[in-house]
Amino acid sequence: MKNSRLRIAFPLACILLMAAFVAPVCATDYNLGVSVGSWVKYGNYVVTTPAETIISPDWSMIEVTGVSGKEVTLRITGAYMNGTAIPASTVVCNIESGMSGGFQRYIIAANLNTGDKTLNLAVSDIINTTETRTVLGTSRSVNILNFTGSYPSQNIKIAYIYDQASGMQIGMEMETTLIAQAVTYTNSYRIIDTNIFEVEPIPEFSSWALLLILLVSVTIFEVFYKRKL
Repeated sequence: MKNSRLRIAFPLACILLMAAFVAPVCATDYNLGVSVGSWVKYGNYVVTTPAETIISPDWSMIEVTGVSGKEVTLRITGAYMNGTAIPASTVVCNIESGMSGGFQRYIIAANLNTGDKTLNLAVSDIINTTETRTVLGTSRSVNILNFTGSYPSQNIKIAYIYDQASGMQIGMEMETTLIAQAVTYTNSYRIIDTNIFEVEPIPEFSSWALLLILLVSVTIFEVFYKRKL
């Protein structure tokens, strides 16, 4: 009888010990991946809606102005296509417990992976995909959050894209389908500049190089034009 109890107790003790050591390792760490002065600029806005009078943004920018523990203060600025400035605003996000009074879409914790919760809450969005993309000429690991919603009058698909190492949002894509009209409207933007990672510079040509390219182009054009004659 004593031996049978030992046979049961020993494996159970091993399981409890393994759980004690493994559980902390498997826990998700919620850490900031940005510092004061980090910023992301967005552009290439695509906005289609039933309202023809809507003015599309030209660019917007999110800058980190404060960091305290798990909290980060973000300043949001921008401008519309007609030159009117987008009113500046400030939001405070906690990358572990969320943002009070609204959805937290600007920033998530750094170095999350597929299947991780975006917040350390019982109910939280979960990273759908972690993949490698070329962002501003640089290879980056990105996290993607996908959302879908079906309603009596419309269906909605949204994808939020985040830089994995920093947690900053680098783009958004949304489709809204009006069921009765069978029409789909889109809304998207993406990163156009940042200082959170090294951006591949756009090649710059000197005036002499541009002149040489122009002369070569003109020469090639003349050769083909004379051949046709």
